[in-house]
Amino acid sequence: MGFVEILIISTGLSMDVFAYALSKGAVMPEIKKQNMIKLCGIFTTWQVISMLLGNMLTSIPAIASLAEDAAKRSNGFSIVIFLGLGIYMIVKATREKPTEERKEELVDTKQIIIWACITSLDSFLAGIGFGFLQIDFFVMILVIGIVTCAFVLLGVSIGYWMGCQFKRKAVSIGGCILLFGGVELIIRTIYYGC
Repeated sequence: MGFVEILIISTGLSMDVFAYALSKGAVMPEIKKQNMIKLCGIFTTWQVISMLLGNMLTSIPAIASLAEDAAKRSNGFSIVIFLGLGIYMIVKATREKPTEERKEELVDTKQIIIWACITSLDSFLAGIGFGFLQIDFFVMILVIGIVTCAFVLLGVSIGYWMGCQFKRKAVSIGGCILLFGGVELIIRTIYYGC
């Protein structure tokens, strides 16, 4: 799996974070640097840690042998993980209720940590998928960190200026990107045998 594919999957994973940042930006009376740093730091840290934990899980001896078998058997686990995450995000977006926008003076750290934990579950599973594909985790972590931070900044800014109207679409797009990554893995496995 190349850099572009890692970037695409990281983008899909970060759309969940983008949707939360969008709703957070919509309720901020003004964009403050300290709030942006807090949001970026918490979400990026959770995404990176979750990705690392998922990746490290595949290095446990019993699971590592599964990873070797999975690599020999056409990357099946990774395909299932990425397709499953994509379908999950699309279904979640269709069931989500519209957000009520009302200004909040404080950015509640506890609430952000809870949402960061929830949105990072996808990254944990993707870390397992990347581990089965034996991807260089330094590149993977660097990319997910940069993409997550960028999507938090973008989400808060768009939410602040335009509101929450794009939240469901963002989560759906993230799901479609993950589906695309899974389909690309299937095609690559069928045609190139890797």
